[in-house]
Amino acid sequence: MTSTEQLHIKDLNRREFLVGASASMAGGMIATKAARAADSSASSLKRLLYVTNNEAQRVDVLDIDAGHQPIRSFPMVGKVVGGVCADAATNRLFITQQSEHTVTAYDLVTGNVQWVVNTVETFDLHHPDRLCITTDGSALYVPMKDSDVTLILDTATGERIAQFPRPGRPHNSWSGEQGKYMYVAGRSHHVLYLADPRTHRVVKKIGPFSWPVRPFSVDREERFAYVNLTYLNGFGIANVETGEINEVHHLPPRERTKHWDKAKAGLPHGDGPYSHGIAVRPGADEVWYLDDQWGYLYVFDIANDPFSPQFKRQVELFDAIDEPWGKKHGNRWVAFCLDGKYCYPSDGLVIDAEAGKKTSTRIPPSEKLVEVQFEGEQAVRVSGQMGGVYGRGF
Repeated sequence: MTSTEQLHIKDLNRREFLVGASASMAGGMIATKAARAADSSASSLKRLLYVTNNEAQRVDVLDIDAGHQPIRSFPMVGKVVGGVCADAATNRLFITQQSEHTVTAYDLVTGNVQWVVNTVETFDLHHPDRLCITTDGSALYVPMKDSDVTLILDTATGERIAQFPRPGRPHNSWSGEQGKYMYVAGRSHHVLYLADPRTHRVVKKIGPFSWPVRPFSVDREERFAYVNLTYLNGFGIANVETGEINEVHHLPPRERTKHWDKAKAGLPHGDGPYSHGIAVRPGADEVWYLDDQWGYLYVFDIANDPFSPQFKRQVELFDAIDEPWGKKHGNRWVAFCLDGKYCYPSDGLVIDAEAGKKTSTRIPPSEKLVEVQFEGEQAVRVSGQMGGVYGRGF
């Protein structure tokens, strides 16, 4: 047994954990008997946000309906998260660690490690990155950034099912909500790869785009992909069926850029992308993308023409027009809760997506987080880390 497999996590009774998620935080993790009885019903829906916290080397679990208050944490294997995803059917959370070259499966309720695989020791593959899970929950797609390979692992055991070449430093992945395709992009590559989740073989390539593909999101029907491109002020669009490509060009407002020497936040990600973070908002015909330098969330309407989105509004993440946004954090991301009510731009802010405004709520800064909804003691739905809704009832 390796040192990472010997990680000890304080066990927590499943019912106590789930009761604590909906009980008042005034009493911490201790719930009253009345609360326990009220929350014991299997129909009680609990909405929990799992936030990977690099600085503290742990996963923080927050109660969304209780103002995103923390209810507990559990330690992670490693300290630099590559990606996170979850499976409702098995109550599992999966995390890649770039610093340790590991893929780890955790129990969503107790935080206990179910299995851990060191990809260097086991497969001679380096730098596991932003993984995702097939819609049937059977396989993990793990981009191996420093090995130009996408690794496919069995979710039950961590054993290798398959792998395929993915040039250009494979970095981000996406699970199609209809189960049609698994999508994998390379940080230094202009082409998006699509694999069949049943055969685990590449069956389609879309591109080249004008610049390498960074974070990306796909609509629920898997008709269109929306992609950050490294040096594009705006985003790219791809018709998944035909492979046709379009681009939206969008510049920040002049009142912001006139403070060029003071208001720039810098470009913290590798290769300095102009935009880094994009997602299709669940339950709405909208694409949100994040301006990596100037601190805006831009909202585009895709209801009338998803191939040619129309600018709808912007959300300012900064406090003052002549001050940089989030300079101390290297986080640039767009994630949503399952109903699309809240947007998480990774710097700790929580955005009211319907109102298009910042709330007073703050959560740990993180690019890698997912929502898990529980009915009783069983997870039933999970979000993807770049949008997407997976599980029962969707």
